[in-house]
Amino acid sequence: MSLLLLSWILWLSFLPSWLLWAISILAVNSVVQKLIRTATLIFFSLLLILGTVLFLVTDSEPAIRKDVDITHAHIDRIKQIFDNHRNHIYPGELGTAKIASEDVDTTLNYLTYLFTKGNAQVQITGQHAQIHLSIPLSMGTTTIFLNLEANFIEAESFPFLQSIKISHFQLPTFLVAKIFPKLAQWLISNIPEIQLAFSALQQVRISSSGIDIVYRWQGGLFDRLNKTLAMGLPLVNKQELDRFYRYHLILTNLTLSKSKPISLSQLLIPVMRLASEQSAKGNAIEENRAAILMTSLHILGISLKTLFPETANWPKQQKYRVTLDGREDFAKHFMLSATITAYSDTKLSDAIGLYKEIEDSRSGSGFSFNDIAADRAGTKFGEKAIENHISALKIQNKLSSGLDDTDLMPAWLDLPEFLTEAAFKERFGDINTPSYLQLVDKIEQRIANLAIFH
Repeated sequence: MSLLLLSWILWLSFLPSWLLWAISILAVNSVVQKLIRTATLIFFSLLLILGTVLFLVTDSEPAIRKDVDITHAHIDRIKQIFDNHRNHIYPGELGTAKIASEDVDTTLNYLTYLFTKGNAQVQITGQHAQIHLSIPLSMGTTTIFLNLEANFIEAESFPFLQSIKISHFQLPTFLVAKIFPKLAQWLISNIPEIQLAFSALQQVRISSSGIDIVYRWQGGLFDRLNKTLAMGLPLVNKQELDRFYRYHLILTNLTLSKSKPISLSQLLIPVMRLASEQSAKGNAIEENRAAILMTSLHILGISLKTLFPETANWPKQQKYRVTLDGREDFAKHFMLSATITAYSDTKLSDAIGLYKEIEDSRSGSGFSFNDIAADRAGTKFGEKAIENHISALKIQNKLSSGLDDTDLMPAWLDLPEFLTEAAFKERFGDINTPSYLQLVDKIEQRIANLAIFH
């Protein structure tokens, strides 16, 4: 032991205890202050780094600003792709899905808006595709934008990711060439849905007219996907399944006559009362989504296990007739539109509803404005049911207190129905003429005045 250390110990032994405490406190204080200074330095260094990164990769304005426009024409072209597959492609055969440039652009823009409230743009020139994304990021009272640009060129099987630009920052070529293919491979290896879909893909071609997706159809692909989901990767989490089960159970246990129909307003009363009870300790918006979805599946007679394999052992659905203002088709139109809106938005719901009526005018029962009224009323119902917490609770309370069908469905007896394509064109021309738009506006005004929304 050194003489200096021994002297220090002896000196301490003669000091009063209070002074020792004071020295100890000063020593601890010194250490704490150093720690605080170090932590503060690290914290502000991290903030500086984060701020620098945000400055480099974000902008004050979006690079892309465009309307989200999805119409019945887009729905028609998408359906044609599915119809071509269903009618002409058999297991083991090669099929080609041709997607026009406009539809690639519209679809990506719609999905970007739906999931991020941003915008997207796809520009296809020759064998080159350039994708722009502008995604808003909320920073307190300020909104900044993540502007991305990705360039793809056609390769032997699948497009090659040539470059990525984030705001003004160009990612190094080696990073794009090495990391992103590995990321794609990881996604394919670890996510069953992507793995199964990718196993069918043979080639993706880029041309000025759009994108051609070449695939080999594997019979039973959806069955195998369902089995995979049931084994370990469900489409919904346990909390969502628990919600679904509550509403499925109340709809299954209703004592209803199989010969006498029940009105939609009466069916929704116990369902929305349950939603109101659950919202007291949960999420009113998610409760409404689950209630609307389960009610729709019961009304449409769609088996739950078709969508959710995990529900295979749930109590069997009842078969009963549900009407809205005396008509079964209105109840189906209303609830299907409400469901589409609750899980996507009003644009898609309106586009699908209009597409169906145009198809009916060509080969079905004819174009019916009263069906449009049921669709739009359901869309409005779905919109208000998930708009925000207060709106969600308001819808629950309105239905829980008891309403009639006329509080859900606008007056429709004076609306034209069963119009053939020729009759529709003779009377209205197309869906952009003043006479058509005035009638649709009249329907919207009636919907806006319904008791359910006040």
